[in-house]
Amino acid sequence: MAEASKQVDILVLDDDVDLLSSVADLLADCGYRVKAFADADSAIDFAMGQSFAVGLFDYRLGSLKNGLDVVEKMQALGCESVYVMITADVEQATQMRAIHLKLFEFMRKPVQPDKLLETVQRALDHAHRAAA
Repeated sequence: MAEASKQVDILVLDDDVDLLSSVADLLADCGYRVKAFADADSAIDFAMGQSFAVGLFDYRLGSLKNGLDVVEKMQALGCESVYVMITADVEQATQMRAIHLKLFEFMRKPVQPDKLLETVQRALDHAHRAAA
């Protein structure tokens, strides 16, 4: 990973704590600063006071909120991060909503670690171009 990645915060949201831990460890091992949350409200509370470059969210969160609801709330709060959704949901309505919210990527489970890292790097590149 490029040295610049070591100074980047990635917010990870997944209610499956084992998967959350695996993804957080993978990203941390690559030098990213990871903020990991198992519930939507904690992630939203964090986003109200902190910035992050990329949000990597599961779609189904086991609560009343889903990952797209969280993206929508964070965007309403002014979080100009790049968002990546990971899901097994293949419904067209879900995909259309993701497009409407301008998600960077909509990844289908299962996601291979190398593909996840590649997508995070592309999302960071996109964020840097958008900020320039």
